[in-house]
Amino acid sequence: MTPFIQKLSAIFTLLCLPFFSYSQDTVEQIWVTFESAEDVPVAIEGKLKSKNASVQTLIDQYSIIDVMQAVPTSTKEALQKVYEVSCHCDAEALSKEIETRSSALTKPLPAPVYTLLNDPDDYSLSFQTDYALDLINAKEAWQYSIGDESTIIGVSDANYYITHEELERKIEYLDPQNFSTNYYHSTAVAITAAGDTDNGKGKSSIGYNCKLSLTSISYSKALQMSQDGIRVINLSWATGCSPNSYVQSIVDEIYENGTILVAAAGNGSTCGGPTNQVFPAACDKVISVSSVGSNDKHERIDGDPSSSHQHNSTVDICAPGYNVALSPFPEYYNYASGTSFAAPLVSGTIGLMISLRPCLTNEEIIEILRMSSDDIYALNPSYIGQLRWGRLNAGRALELTEMNDCMGNWNTTTSPNLDTMIVFDTGSGISGNDTGNATEPEPEQTISHEEHVDNKLVFSDNQDLSDLSEIAEITVSVYPNPTSGSAVLQWDFNETMTLSVLDARGVLVDQQELLSEMNKTDISLEESGVYFLRITRNNQQEWFGKLIKF
Repeated sequence: MTPFIQKLSAIFTLLCLPFFSYSQDTVEQIWVTFESAEDVPVAIEGKLKSKNASVQTLIDQYSIIDVMQAVPTSTKEALQKVYEVSCHCDAEALSKEIETRSSALTKPLPAPVYTLLNDPDDYSLSFQTDYALDLINAKEAWQYSIGDESTIIGVSDANYYITHEELERKIEYLDPQNFSTNYYHSTAVAITAAGDTDNGKGKSSIGYNCKLSLTSISYSKALQMSQDGIRVINLSWATGCSPNSYVQSIVDEIYENGTILVAAAGNGSTCGGPTNQVFPAACDKVISVSSVGSNDKHERIDGDPSSSHQHNSTVDICAPGYNVALSPFPEYYNYASGTSFAAPLVSGTIGLMISLRPCLTNEEIIEILRMSSDDIYALNPSYIGQLRWGRLNAGRALELTEMNDCMGNWNTTTSPNLDTMIVFDTGSGISGNDTGNATEPEPEQTISHEEHVDNKLVFSDNQDLSDLSEIAEITVSVYPNPTSGSAVLQWDFNETMTLSVLDARGVLVDQQELLSEMNKTDISLEESGVYFLRITRNNQQEWFGKLIKF
């Protein structure tokens, strides 16, 4: 059998597996909080022993075989107390026993069951068109930015063909503890986000020159990437069909670190039906991505609702997810469907946005994606309110990114279309927290003043738009950003102000007086991560920014 036929045989075997291939066998898991670290059992001569008698009783009665910290990378005290408990038992029965009888253990919840969100029943041996990049206006986006090697897109997935011609030059970090035997799904996802582009072979990828950080499937690994300064992470998998407070706490911490999570919304059959919520995509502060086809229809087969992927109040945006051109292993290109492959198109677009404007906040990135998306409800009247912002338009997103000066102002000199972006209601509006549609002023409408609300600018009446470029009282820049060494902060104000540098946990790590006779200073940071920069005058904030240290 030739190597090529062997590969095809392996793929056929993979595709014959059921969608939910995860098997618990005789081992089930829960996540639970140990109120005291002293009660956590340890292995002695191959058996778990706890100092707490009630915990030991649970170990013996429910055949608990392993207890390990669920999120060891978390800096939050509450999450550091969360452990994954594995047993030869009924996990639901164990949870009920803990709820009714245990004081040492609290808040038992089902452990995440990681399920890849691909839908590979339509793999093809032909590769004639790649409509996805055309539909999201990738070439227009690349006029503003083709990405930067200092911008790293995180991918948490199965395993990766690191010698793939589209990956071998793009990997900034590779998880050394990834033991998954599934290489196809994750390789296709990573290449969709930021495979090697303009290299004379294979296919183009929206993330173009952005690099990749590739880890195994784990909330803890995603959290670690965010702590390492990764600004956008793709999660093309699901772990459950109902809210989980532990998972939401992890997502909150990642968001607080300055990282955006982009997740696949589900493939229609996921969680029992297309209107059902799928997690982590349905979590607050996660961008949930569903699918459209080449004609912007949400149904893969027009007129057949059963052929659609997820649509519900927690879906935020759509991207091409039906019959998308992919490469699951070296020198092989074909088509597949799944929100797994829609999500990295959004992640790659965010990578371009960060490359162009590294100073953008999460909220600004989300707002730009919302404002720039194409309204597709006229083509999908049966799904009004269930596809939220519409379909990703990477070209328009990069245009708005280029116009944003990262200080709440829109640069009117770079585009004649500023009047189409003025919004009166800001806020993240992701995963079910909609804030309404952007409002376009009438042609004669003017705006009178601005207010900074959560680092956004809110407008009202009676001021000429041409004055917007001069609103900022001070100008501050930080470069390089991100940086692997020190950064330079430069300003143009003529009085003494105070610079405070805080880490992602809000701890003050540096403070300097910025004297009027100076105009720049160095910022040196020992550890990698996301840092917040605040310039104040008389205890009033005058400027806010972020600095990424690799």
